Amino acid sequence: MLILPVPKPELKIIKRLKQQGYTTYLVGGCVRDLLLGLAPKDYDIGTTATPKEVLALFPRRAFIIGRRFPIVHVYLDKNRYVEVSTFRGKEEYDGKIKENYGTPEEDALRRDLTINALFYDVFSKEIIDYVGGLEDLKAGIIRVIGDPDQRFLYDPVRMLRAIRHASRLKFNIETTTWEAILRNSHLIRKVAWERLRDEILKDLSGFWVADWFGLFKKSGILYQIYPFYLKMEKEKSVDERIVWSFLNRLSQDQSLSLEERICLFAYIFLPLINKPYRPLSFQPVPVFERKELLCLFFALFFTFRFNRRLFERSMDLLRDVYKGFYFSQKKQPFPKKLQKKPYFYQMVRLIEVLKQLLG
Repeated sequence: MLILPVPKPELKIIKRLKQQGYTTYLVGGCVRDLLLGLAPKDYDIGTTATPKEVLALFPRRAFIIGRRFPIVHVYLDKNRYVEVSTFRGKEEYDGKIKENYGTPEEDALRRDLTINALFYDVFSKEIIDYVGGLEDLKAGIIRVIGDPDQRFLYDPVRMLRAIRHASRLKFNIETTTWEAILRNSHLIRKVAWERLRDEILKDLSGFWVADWFGLFKKSGILYQIYPFYLKMEKEKSVDERIVWSFLNRLSQDQSLSLEERICLFAYIFLPLINKPYRPLSFQPVPVFERKELLCLFFALFFTFRFNRRLFERSMDLLRDVYKGFYFSQKKQPFPKKLQKKPYFYQMVRLIEVLKQLLG
């Protein structure tokens, strides 16, 4: 018996499903984090109830999301919801049958990592473990479920998740999984741009970004998604000392917004568009052509689709931070035009960061 702290709203949803005869567990990352004593970002529920059956139980506050693998968002209030998903069947049946629902064990076996395939029965207070995830969690090991070569071929994003959790939790990637990542790093190029970009943003938002970048580089995935980086290394146009000082700052300063983090991450790659890290104070005010910014941002994030506002604002911020850094180096006041920018205080803050990192 193991008592884990599960919030009452989530307990009520599980209880309602259980009362109707559906096998229902707390599943995935929230179980992993609770076992590690961490605060889960959110709580996910797995059940034998189909999406339509879940919807019928919570008609006023539940909505079905997605087409290929529909899940249900059951809202707790206007801004918070719990994701309820039906246990899925064997992976090889995806696309072959209309509704590939399965048992809890089948669902666990198709998940990415053993530590992410743990279920928790809130009533019996037991951990349901079909894949040895509990032992791996205790040992600090990242292991892909099943044959890693086949799992990466089916979904290359699993390589990114293995690296993310190893970085986030300071775990070791077990040998078979790591060797498979090295063999299959090229598969990452097959991932849709939007999906790859969103995975990168998740890691860029975390306190583990420096460790993530290190494993990205060591695994070879970095050179697959950023082929220009190898050229920059060979030409010595990128300063590794500066790269790691920026990455360490991103890891240590969790007060930075996503826009600010994108701006600093992009700053690392300024040599890609022939911009020095320190604006040259003896030259005229630096100007970024829009096509230069687009070249840089598309190289790093591939597409603006579904996130145009975020990237447009981040580009503007980078342009004006660089310009403001120029005036700061010349010990001149910021022009009124810069002072009127809606992100002026963000700009000033990032200029101070640049001063600390670049001197």
